[in-house]
Amino acid sequence: MRVAQWARKRPQLAVTLLSALLFGLVAHGMGLLNKFSSHDDIVSLFELGTTISSGRWMLHVMDWLETILFGPGHFSLPLTHGLFSLLCMALAACLVVDLLGLKNLGCCAGLAGIMVAFPAIAGLFGYMYTLPYYALALLMMTLCGWLLCKGKGWGKLLAIALGCCSVGVYQAFLPLLLSLPLLYDLSILLDGEGNLKSFFRLAAMQVACMLGVMVCYFAATRFFLAKFYLELNSYMGIDQMGSTSLGTYLLRAAQAYREFFWPQRNGIADVFPMHLFYLSRGMVLLDGVFALRLLLQKGKQRLSVALLLAVLLGLMPLACNLIYVMAGTVHGLMTYGQVMQAALFLLLAERQEFRWPRVKRSVGGFAATLLGLACVMYARYDNQCYLKTNFQQQQAISWMTTLATQIKSTEGYRDDLPVAFMNQEQISDQTLYHMQELDFILLTPYDGTLGDYLNSYGWRKFMERWCGFSPVYANEALYENLPEVQAMPHYPDDGSIQKLGEVIVVNF
Repeated sequence: MRVAQWARKRPQLAVTLLSALLFGLVAHGMGLLNKFSSHDDIVSLFELGTTISSGRWMLHVMDWLETILFGPGHFSLPLTHGLFSLLCMALAACLVVDLLGLKNLGCCAGLAGIMVAFPAIAGLFGYMYTLPYYALALLMMTLCGWLLCKGKGWGKLLAIALGCCSVGVYQAFLPLLLSLPLLYDLSILLDGEGNLKSFFRLAAMQVACMLGVMVCYFAATRFFLAKFYLELNSYMGIDQMGSTSLGTYLLRAAQAYREFFWPQRNGIADVFPMHLFYLSRGMVLLDGVFALRLLLQKGKQRLSVALLLAVLLGLMPLACNLIYVMAGTVHGLMTYGQVMQAALFLLLAERQEFRWPRVKRSVGGFAATLLGLACVMYARYDNQCYLKTNFQQQQAISWMTTLATQIKSTEGYRDDLPVAFMNQEQISDQTLYHMQELDFILLTPYDGTLGDYLNSYGWRKFMERWCGFSPVYANEALYENLPEVQAMPHYPDDGSIQKLGEVIVVNF
């Protein structure tokens, strides 16, 4: 009864919550009900991986808290991790809808769908062992943005703490820290709420809190590095944050704007695959039309407000694509900030003013339809990613099972004999099947071929866990220069597996 009453009072939030969960199940149902293990997830089924040395000290803290709650051990669990993550994303979508004051139920549903079906989320499902932490970090960053705009008193300090912890899990959520306050500021200017003095006071407080988030993050990073006697690693330039030259940052800022208006295609950061590219460019074009109408209308009323709107609108491409300024190399997992492009589109569409109310409703319905179509296309793309990794995982299991069978079939084989794998991560097999139909998928970690899957740095762990073959491993350096090994053909050719003395040698 209480749920029904709440849904009637806040239909926008109810629709957002339900849509996020439904779209999440459609987009990621395969990831929820199957265990896919590729890339880092192969070796991190029962561990968390790199944390503090990547500037992700909050991952370490969360893992520690999880052991207190559930007991020792870390597990990559698709169903429980996935459902918890979808709930976090659904709550985050509700916060964004409330922050922007969206009224059109179709727009609310569309934004919720985009937030859960965006390719970066499908990519995170490929790293199931950290997915719930990242989803919680997304919720914390969204709540941070909400508090920066609507929080009172201690709420600002809580916002700084939440933002700091979110960045301490995943730095790629930083674009949300800038985008959400910008969108809220746009909404209050468009709605004509308050005066310019209160607006500038709010904006100054937001900037101060954002700086507070970064100061706290860097301070916490230094604390944890010193505590565990570690240094930041060079992955994705994390150790260069804040130390890159001004000229480089300006070039990256230019790239951020370029990616907003005309993003790269067929690259590792392509989040508008296939016809989504044209649909997204159409929405950006409509952004321009909607923004121009609003600027002209506000300019007639008050020029200073129109100028402020123009400045904020000019900053939005930079905010959405801030990751391009932060990192020299960007891949699909790092692009979640571009979700705010959809939020901007809906905000501008809903705030359009027309003489006839029916026209206003039609514009909102048209915007919701476009975003709904994008949601369906993204959900389809996510399922294609899962289809590809499903094929490759089954093929890798078959290939490695055959390898184990041939090793055990070697004349003189005993299960206590060590196995030396020569030329590891250099497997070449012309009989490997290549699915050209799925080559368009370039999203990490689904972007490789079967050969990349077999040559993963964790291939032995995959063979042990998915094929059950775990021999004693010999040091290949002790045998690589032997004449008998040099004369061996390469696997899978006949003679590529031989028993040499008291060791089985496999020459990849």
